[in-house]
Amino acid sequence: MKKIVLASASPQRRKLMKILGLPFTVTPSRAREITRLTHGCAHLVQVNALRKAREVAQRLGEGIIIGSDTVVLSSKGRLILKPRNMQEAKKNLKELMARPHWVYSGVAVIDAGTGRREMGWEKTKVFMTKLTDQAIDRYHQLVSPLDKAGGFDIEGKGALFIPRIEGCYFNVVGLPLAKLAAMLKKFGVSALFFIFLLSGVCHAGAVPPQVCHLDDCVSVEVVSKQADMDRGLMYRTGLGRDKGMLFIFTFDDFQSFWMKNMQFNLDMLWISLDGHIVFIGHDIPACTSDPCPVYTPDRKARYVLEINSGYTTSHNWKVGDKLDFKGI
Repeated sequence: MKKIVLASASPQRRKLMKILGLPFTVTPSRAREITRLTHGCAHLVQVNALRKAREVAQRLGEGIIIGSDTVVLSSKGRLILKPRNMQEAKKNLKELMARPHWVYSGVAVIDAGTGRREMGWEKTKVFMTKLTDQAIDRYHQLVSPLDKAGGFDIEGKGALFIPRIEGCYFNVVGLPLAKLAAMLKKFGVSALFFIFLLSGVCHAGAVPPQVCHLDDCVSVEVVSKQADMDRGLMYRTGLGRDKGMLFIFTFDDFQSFWMKNMQFNLDMLWISLDGHIVFIGHDIPACTSDPCPVYTPDRKARYVLEINSGYTTSHNWKVGDKLDFKGI
C-alpha cells in the first residue's frame, strides 16, 4: 500500500485519521490559504484543501496526500475563520450563538506519483445555546479558540453548548471521515468496515436528501414509483423554504409534466444522468381546471426537480450548471 500523508498540523485531524485504522504520517502544508469568499463556501474549502495537498505532493513526490480545510459561515453570511485574538473569538462566538450556522469542510486527495486527484466537501448545520459574556470568557480560559475554525471545539467542552447538529459530526471537527474513506477507496486504499460504520454516523437519517449547487441546497422528497409520480405535488398548498420534489426516472427521455390540480407556481428543472441542468421551466403556473398545458423540455433528462417559483433566478441556477445529489 502506498504511503498515506496528512497535509495538516491540526491535532484534531490527526486524531480523526487514526479512526480509519490506516497507517499515515504527517507533513504540514506550507500552502497559503484563500480567505476571500467569491464562489461559495463549498468551492473555497475544496480549493484550499487542494492547495494544501498539492504543495505537500510536490515536495514529497510520492504517496497519497490528504489535504483538508474547514470554515464556518454565520447566519449573516459572514465567513468566520480562526480568530486572530481573544476579542475577535468572543465576538465570533456570540454571532454563531445568535442563530444556527454552517460548518464546511473540503477534502482533496492526490497521488503524488501520478498526479491523480479527487475533491469533495461536506457541510453541517450547528445549533448553539446562547452563553453569557462571563460564560464565554470561562470557556476561553479552558479552551483556546485561536487554532480552531469558528473558535470552538465540538469534540471537547464546546459540546456542552451545542445541543444539536444536522449533518456529519466529524465534518465539524475538521475532517468528514465517510467522505474521505470513499475517496481513498478510489485510490485503492480501503478503510475496511469503517467506511460503512462512518457512513451511518454521518448520513443515515441525519440529513434529508438534498440537491445542491455549490453551497445552495434544496431538501427534497424523492419519488420513483409511478403512482407517486402521477400524484406529485397535486393539491398541496405550498412548499417549505428550500424544499422540493425530485422525480427519478429509469431511463433518459423528454420527460413531460403538467400542472393539473396544482395550487401554486413552480420552477421545474430537467437534469441529466450526470447531474447537469439541461432545461429550466421558470414560474410554471398552477392549473386547477382542464385543459392544462403540458411542459416538455428540448433535451432528454433522467431527473426532474420541482422547487418554489423564483428559486432558480434568486439563487442563480442556470442551464449547464452541475448539481450534486446528497443522500440520494
